[in-house]
Amino acid sequence: MITRHTVGNALVLHASERISTEARTVALSVDRDPDNDIVILDLQHELPFDIWDTVATELRRQRLRRGIRLVVCGARPETGALAGQWLSDRLGRPVIAPFGRMIPGAAGLLFVHATDLGGWVCYRRGHTPVWQSKRYPVPAWDGAAVDHLTISSTCAAEPLPGGVWLRESRDEAAVAVHGSHLTSTMPCLPDAMPVLVGCPGTAPLRLDDIARFWRGLAPEGREHARFVQYGPVALPDGEQFGQALADLLRSPVRVFTGVPSGRPDGPAMFTVDADGRPGWQVFAEELAYRPRETLGAKAVTPRILRHRAPPELGEPVGPRVYQYAHDAVVEVIPSGLWLRAPEPPRHADRIRAVPMDPNRVRLVVDDPAPAAADRHRELAGDLAARLDPATRRRAAVQPSSLVAPGRPGLSARGIEAGTYRHTTGHAADLLPAPSVPAPVPEPVPVAVAGPPAPSAGEVAATVPAVAGPAAPPDTPLPGGSGLPGPGAEATGPHGAGPDVAGLHVTGPSVVGSEAAGLHVAGPDVSGLHGIGPDANGPEAAAPDVAGPVLDGGAGWATSPTMTLPVHRPAPAPVRFQRTPGDDARGVRPGPDLDEERTWFRRAFRREIAAVSADVADVLAAHPALAGGADAVEYATAVRLYLSAAGDGLDQALRSAEPGGHVPFARCVSAGVRRLPVHRGVAYAGAGLTTADLRRIAQRRVLTDWGFTNALAEPPADLPGTVEVLIWSATARRTAAFETGDGVPARVLFLPGTAFTVLQVQEPEAGAPARLLLRELAVEEPPVDGRVRFDALALAALRQHLVRRTGPGTPVPAAAARRFTGVPGLR
Repeated sequence: MITRHTVGNALVLHASERISTEARTVALSVDRDPDNDIVILDLQHELPFDIWDTVATELRRQRLRRGIRLVVCGARPETGALAGQWLSDRLGRPVIAPFGRMIPGAAGLLFVHATDLGGWVCYRRGHTPVWQSKRYPVPAWDGAAVDHLTISSTCAAEPLPGGVWLRESRDEAAVAVHGSHLTSTMPCLPDAMPVLVGCPGTAPLRLDDIARFWRGLAPEGREHARFVQYGPVALPDGEQFGQALADLLRSPVRVFTGVPSGRPDGPAMFTVDADGRPGWQVFAEELAYRPRETLGAKAVTPRILRHRAPPELGEPVGPRVYQYAHDAVVEVIPSGLWLRAPEPPRHADRIRAVPMDPNRVRLVVDDPAPAAADRHRELAGDLAARLDPATRRRAAVQPSSLVAPGRPGLSARGIEAGTYRHTTGHAADLLPAPSVPAPVPEPVPVAVAGPPAPSAGEVAATVPAVAGPAAPPDTPLPGGSGLPGPGAEATGPHGAGPDVAGLHVTGPSVVGSEAAGLHVAGPDVSGLHGIGPDANGPEAAAPDVAGPVLDGGAGWATSPTMTLPVHRPAPAPVRFQRTPGDDARGVRPGPDLDEERTWFRRAFRREIAAVSADVADVLAAHPALAGGADAVEYATAVRLYLSAAGDGLDQALRSAEPGGHVPFARCVSAGVRRLPVHRGVAYAGAGLTTADLRRIAQRRVLTDWGFTNALAEPPADLPGTVEVLIWSATARRTAAFETGDGVPARVLFLPGTAFTVLQVQEPEAGAPARLLLRELAVEEPPVDGRVRFDALALAALRQHLVRRTGPGTPVPAAAARRFTGVPGLR
């Protein structure tokens, strides 16, 4: 049952008894759309399967003929994009829907953001979807602030609902706090794009980063750009922010002296304290700076383009000048207010060039003679007492004889000596607290064999073995297995194991982990002969060369060892995975992982010690991942899985057999759960025949009991004959834990994730074979037949294929094998 109500400028359709707070807030604040009817779908609870048919029927009853601007509240971000195409096809009307996460901004702004562009997309029946804007209402500069850009190793440009933010990219904790504040308070100005520079509490931003951003800015972006110093910036000594930018860019620049807030048609602007809190409401709101003609030349006094004048200043008698008394006027200057005689003195430009102090407003009084100075001080005290309380608390009355320096551009600190009366003291700057590295668990002194070593062919394709102490040439192997027993002590400075099959060992093999500082223990196979895919035919199984073999699953808690097969693509013909028992699953039901954590500390004590400093740095930079006493162990497990140590873990899990790989996988899963979610398209590749594709099409639902590795960006050269596209709802991004040779665009689906087969496209002339999948939500039972949202997800994936452009993201050859395979296959 759907109920409709008109709230504000929107038609709200809701299934529950009451409209949710989120939907009501959006409806009451959103501006009227002159070309479309605004429809808000309030989907807050579990809904029946025929909800979309009911919505379409209800919209038909409205007999509306215009387009629809669709807003979805209480549902996953992908729902709006999926529903937009479906409703457009069903109603025959254009539907503008958000592609990505819709973020309500200040003053009714609706901002849509996603990793894959994101924005308001127009869907029409029989037409390709068309991206329209990032924001609604649409400002004149919208197209210039769309993408999240990496400016340098320490700087990023992030689009905000009300502008764009050039900020430090290494301190995500500070960025998250200030970003949330800017999203909710800074309005979207129709004709001015605030470019906020810096972030309070982080390292100063470099001018070179601002120049790179400016060079890549579109012409309409440059025309509407208004720079705002929001945090620390590395400026030349004594130089003003705006003048430094103009000289650097060799172009006139406009600067907002504060951060806008309030309504977009009449915003108030406040300075920013060192800790990011609002300071005082500025009088001179927008300044224009011109570059110096030559190096070392005198800077031109900045021109005030826009200012505010409260009624207390009196009647205007000239540009930015107001009659305060019969013998005195007040002029608005960048640093505050100037109370002087009706005729400006000869040193007026020097006073107008005094820089603004974000912590205090200057009330400059002219003192050409003792009698006039006393009169002006009296008037200035009266003016200060009449200002609003926030400004009055930060006001400082200063004589012009000390404020006007011998040259323009004197720093604010040099003027403080001339302050002879404060109405109140200003707030002290707050320094950010030093970061404390996350604690590292003390390693348990139990000797075990290390993670697995790859085959000879894989070593040749990645990194050569690191030279180390040679083992005796003819060491006998216990039991002929070539592997030490559960209690055997690893030898060598890095815990290298004995030779395999009597071969000479040159040292521990380090594959894909050098950048992380890992010393991976295990036998070297660089000189291995007779072992590999060609030893006994193309389908020969690879031998286990990792460490002690643990038979059965009951004893892993007391014997910290495991066997991981060498990771290989699925052989032909395809084989589907078996459903494992509870003792062989990589995700344990319930939060209790005490036994798994104890096993992991013992089994990976050397690896934990090796990467502890690196993991602590990651957790310090990502506070959301650092909660709980077990954060370091879970983070270390994720780091090891992403390295060569985890190459065989997925194959071991897909075997549905218990063993030491199970507690390792459960610790990795616990760490992966804390990572950011990726919603949208994910990519993989596969080497499949047409017959294999047809078998998969008949299967309909695929469940992967290992970690499904995919890419959040289109790959450039992923091997395989089939392109796999997955619509993701819960995949996790691993960029925080990727090493220098890792894959920052990687996403992981947890073991046990089910995928429904949406479509199988067999290869045609000029078109590759494709497999389109959708991740099934936990509450969706994996049943045969079409389930909820299948049609919507399929439409979104098709649209993405049409819109996709560019060469794609290259994937390192050593890591490509993780992304080659189909979920649910062995």
